[in-house]
Amino acid sequence: MIRITRFLVLSFVMAAGSAGAQGDDAATGHLRTSCSGDYLSLCNGMDPKGPEVVACFGRNMGKLSPGCRTAIDEYKASKGTGSRS
Repeated sequence: MIRITRFLVLSFVMAAGSAGAQGDDAATGHLRTSCSGDYLSLCNGMDPKGPEVVACFGRNMGKLSPGCRTAIDEYKASKGTGSRS
């Protein structure tokens, strides 16, 4: 669970940092769009590329909005990384 959470958070942070990058697939864009508010409300002020964000998302997985959780599930399905649980 921690490994999957870390992968997702790092993927989210990388996607957020490359919003204008070419090759940004639909699942990554949906993840970025759906989870940005969660990032801001739960992890605001943290360096988005720092390890503290990984820990923040890990601590707050149960507090994520339904839209963000759905986007995480879709992202994982598109990347073949398994289920959220």
